[in-house]
Amino acid sequence: MKALIIDDEQHCIDALSILIKKYCPQVTVTDTCLSGECGLKSIHIHQPELIFLDIAMPKMNGFDLLSMLEEVNFEIIFTTAYDNYAIKAFKVSAADYLLKPIDRTELVQAVKTVEERIKMKKNSQAIHSNTEYLNVLLENLQQGNNHFAKIALPTNNGLEILNEQDILYLIGDSNYVHLHLRGGKKLLVSKTIKYVEERLHAHYFFRIHHSFLVNIHEIVRYNKGDGGSVVMSDGRELCVSKNKKAELMTILRA
Repeated sequence: MKALIIDDEQHCIDALSILIKKYCPQVTVTDTCLSGECGLKSIHIHQPELIFLDIAMPKMNGFDLLSMLEEVNFEIIFTTAYDNYAIKAFKVSAADYLLKPIDRTELVQAVKTVEERIKMKKNSQAIHSNTEYLNVLLENLQQGNNHFAKIALPTNNGLEILNEQDILYLIGDSNYVHLHLRGGKKLLVSKTIKYVEERLHAHYFFRIHHSFLVNIHEIVRYNKGDGGSVVMSDGRELCVSKNKKAELMTILRA
């Protein structure tokens, strides 16, 4: 796998190069660049399959570089020291990232994820391009701290990009999640409900039961009981755990 490292700090390039050589032998670093301008030229020359891209660079940052490309036909692992909000934006957009200083275990996992994605595309199973994934990330970063417009979730066919507000509720089933969407559409996601919960915005979604995660704006009625139950906008009734009842009542009364 041909790769580039683009980072404005030489010591970061050196440290990452050493880790890649030692722990990711399947990756060959064909060039390194200390600026976005250099990186842009190197991409056209080397046609890499993977780029390790720093975001906070002077003159041309990582996002500026990507915006100058007509099409992003390579995989990207962002290397960043961003804050918690931006990290969640990476997560919900299914973008691979590494926090500086880079941990070797996280590096190996990120490269493995990229390999799986490349293999999926070669098998013609991917349903969205890298350009679309990046558009989701940029849109989410621009939304501010209160809302993420879109979320990218893994399915058996690749990644499905959804508007958060179109998700009515989710039902966990072991290592899968059944998403019930606006308009009666359903989607099976190959992750745990905890994985999806961590990527949805907490202001809009609440875990009412170990198996149920609901969009609180789609609750139309609460029925009394031990824990009670909620009726969703599509008519589905979902039970509420006893230990979640008080918190749910607080949310619904707010």
